[in-house]
This record gives sequence, C-alpha cells and structure tokens, in this order.
Amino acid sequence: MFRDRPHGPSSDGYDGTTIRGLGPRGDRTSARTSELASEPASELASGLASELAEALPNAVTDVPRDSRDAAPAARTARTVAADDGLELYVEVGGRADAELTMVFCHGLALHLDCWSDQRTAFADQARLVLYDQRGHGRSGRGPAGSATITQLGRDLYRVLEEVVPSGPVVLIGHSMGGMAIMALAEAHPDLFRDRVAGVALMATSAGGLDHVTLGLPAYGARLLQPFVPGLLKVLAGTSIMGGHGHRAVADLLHLLVRRYSFASNVSPAVWAAAVRIIDSIPIEVIGDFYATLLAHDGRAALAVLRNVPTLILVGGDDMVTPVEHSEAIAYTLPGAALVVLPRTGHNLMLERPRTVNFSLGELLRRAARPPAFHEFSGSGFAGVGRAR
Repeated sequence: MFRDRPHGPSSDGYDGTTIRGLGPRGDRTSARTSELASEPASELASGLASELAEALPNAVTDVPRDSRDAAPAARTARTVAADDGLELYVEVGGRADAELTMVFCHGLALHLDCWSDQRTAFADQARLVLYDQRGHGRSGRGPAGSATITQLGRDLYRVLEEVVPSGPVVLIGHSMGGMAIMALAEAHPDLFRDRVAGVALMATSAGGLDHVTLGLPAYGARLLQPFVPGLLKVLAGTSIMGGHGHRAVADLLHLLVRRYSFASNVSPAVWAAAVRIIDSIPIEVIGDFYATLLAHDGRAALAVLRNVPTLILVGGDDMVTPVEHSEAIAYTLPGAALVVLPRTGHNLMLERPRTVNFSLGELLRRAARPPAFHEFSGSGFAGVGRAR
C-alpha cells in the first residue's frame, strides 16, 4: 500500500524524506505540497512539511557521532518499582525547571543509551526521563511470563506516576517502546486526554509483525518463524560458552546489526555504540519478548491518540518494522505527521540523529503550544491537563 513515496534525491535537491498527512477519507498526499486536515496534529505535519526539506537538504548525511565534542548532559539515576515489584532503572536530566517532560521508551535489544543524541539535543529544552525496559540495561528481568507489551505499558505508567507526577508529557517510543505507549493509551485513555501533549512513534507497529519477512522470501520466512524461539534458546546457551561458541554469537550479532539496524554507512563510533548496546542485552530477553511482539495488536489504542499531536517516524529501508506498518498507523491517525527517512534502517535515532532531532523538535514546539492546561486530578495521579 501507499507506493507514492520518493526514495532518493530529486532534481530540485529534495533529499527524498517524505512527510505526509492523511486526510479524513484516507486520501494519500505529500504533506510537502498539500493542505492537511486541521485537527491538532495536522499543524505538526504542515510545519514539518514546510521546514524539514529546506532546513535539512542533506539529511541523509547526518553528522556522525564521533565528530561531536559536546559534553554529556547532567543526569540523576534512580529506580522505580513496577507493579510486580521489579526494579526499573531510570535516569532524569535536562532542565529541572521545565514545564514539559520528554519520556523516552527504547525498543527490544537496546537500552536508554540509544537516546544519547536526543538527550544532548534537548537537554536545555525540557525535562528528560529515560528508562531501561524490563530485562534491558540496568533494569531487572522479571518473572516468567512478565515480558509482555501489556506489562511494558504498566511499567511506563509506573515511571510516569513516580517520576513525572505532574505537568505535560511528550512520549517518544521506538519499536517495542512505541508499542508500550500504545498499551498505556489503551489502559489509561484519560491520561492522553489530560496530560500527554505529544507522542512520537518511531519505527514501530500496531500489529501484524507475524507477517514481517525481515527481507527474506515470504515462503522461507513462514517456514523459519516457528523455529525462532528454539534458535534463540540455542544461541543463549552458546553465549555463555567460551571459544567458538562465543565468537559465533558475536559474529551473528554483527551480522544482525549490519542487516537490520542501519541502511547506510554509519560512522565507526555509531556502529560500535550499536554493537555495544545490543551485545549487552541477553539473548534470552529477546526470546522472552518474541511471542508478545508477534501477537501485538495496538489498533484499539490508536483511537486514543486521535486528538494528540503525533509524529510517526520510520526508515524507508526498515526491515524489522517496515514502512507499511507506519503507514497503517498514519491511516488510522489522519492528523498525524508521517516522516519516511530514505536509506535508513530500524535504529533511525542512531543513524539519522539530526533529522530525528529536528522532527522531535517540531513535535516539542507543537506540544508546548496546546490550547490550555488546567489543574486536574485523574488517571491515578495529579497533574496538569489540556482543555478540550
């Protein structure tokens, strides 16, 4: 579906980044040349449409991480107890006096350090909250059966309850983190009515991941899928072995990073950072979440986001959560801004930090200008809400 997006530079110097709004009847137009529907998020789409191409004519050549010398922003660390008692590792930084808080939710096989570029970019604009999903980074793994998208939504709720008890919030979720936001929306729709001022869904899906082929022929992918859980268990066993077993796992890791994380030649520092982060996640954890990812269905939750400024970002060459999954989300959210980044893979915040940061900056500016906020007590914790 939706085969009208460009994939490379055009004669007018446009870099191929597609920004599209979907009208109320699902008509497909380029937001760069069209007038969009005028509910809250459409202002974001039109703003991105008019500014991104001009501001970032060379967006496909983002500044590599190793060319930067910015000092890391100050942050404090703490833990939050999930509803099942598991300790979640959280870092808080940015402007302590900011009214708006950005909360970052990473995806499977990553941890909060994958947001280092965003943490630097927004340190002086908002309060920043980053946390490790259960089983990842410095958070606990959890009991058997707790690795579910529903539980991740409950974990996110606990982080908000404990660390961001008041004020407007912008939620940014990558891949499985985006699904956690959907789970939160389904469980607590009032939170999105009263406190969530913006949402970014990056390289994620509202369902149908059981049909993703990861770039393999469809028939072969269907044959392989039932064997993946067993394969993950075998790999988990070899990862604790020395010699050839450990080297085989390391080689496979590099292959997966090359195949699925990036679609362009990133700098050695970015490559090393991605490998370091992914290598830190036990393969057993990937196996824990495999079934819930295939079964995920967040379509009901998307209705909750209809009146929330929403940015949908995806790499044009993402084989883990292909473009069609973001397009399906955008179809359900007519006022959302859909940004497709050319020659970009699944880990777009590492591969295209400048473009991602610019798009998030537009979302942040839109979220900072809601119609009004008012004191309220609801959704389980007190805060500031937006009037409708």
